[in-house]
Amino acid sequence: MKFVIGFFMAWGNFITLPCPYKRWDSSLKNMMLAFLPSVGLVIGMLWAGLFWVLLRTGISPLLIGFVMMFYIFAICGFMHMDGFMDCNDAIMSRRPLEERQRILKDSTVGAFAVVTVVFLLLAWFAAMSTAIYRIGYADLLILPVASRAISGISVLLYRPIGHSQYAEDYKAAGRWKYRLAVLAQTAVVYGIAVLLGGGWLKLLIIAAVVGATGFLACLYARKQLGGMSGDIAGYTICISELAGIFALAVL
Repeated sequence: MKFVIGFFMAWGNFITLPCPYKRWDSSLKNMMLAFLPSVGLVIGMLWAGLFWVLLRTGISPLLIGFVMMFYIFAICGFMHMDGFMDCNDAIMSRRPLEERQRILKDSTVGAFAVVTVVFLLLAWFAAMSTAIYRIGYADLLILPVASRAISGISVLLYRPIGHSQYAEDYKAAGRWKYRLAVLAQTAVVYGIAVLLGGGWLKLLIIAAVVGATGFLACLYARKQLGGMSGDIAGYTICISELAGIFALAVL
């Protein structure tokens, strides 16, 4: 029963679609994070379905690229984009650490957030529009799963900033089990994607690019902001997914 609650907690927190089973248990936050790859699979399946429909409408590749890009942010309620913007506001202020942490919590939108999100969207649109005829349905499954796997493991592994919502769960026993669960789910989805016809080498490259970029982005943000947080997790997802779609455009 705890696994069911943990999964739907993740669904309710990280997907904007109506949650089929609304239940919250504060003691299961770590389990909720462990189900991030499964949430990514739901997002990826819907993304692949949307792509299938769009290809049959006959609209231009540019419009398809826009809708595909819009979906990946909208399905999460733009939550990860918000974290990306908050982190950039704080990091690019180049203030002392305490001030950067204060800016991270500030709900005011700063100039650095606006500038960086514009470039994020331009890069996403350019890469998606370029990759539109090279994308396979299996690629759309693995991309959101890999980005959420690196984000979930990071939250479960690294010391949080003091004001982070995950600070109270950091010292809970047995967190290693949830990290293994993240890796196991990612491996299963990779296997499913290969069976669905995705080239194993191409999918492996995409997952490696997403994972390496996410790791470096998270490392940089943690160093600049003094620990891990939900905002940094969103920042990691945005940058790693952008790297993944760039890889699809190039491959």
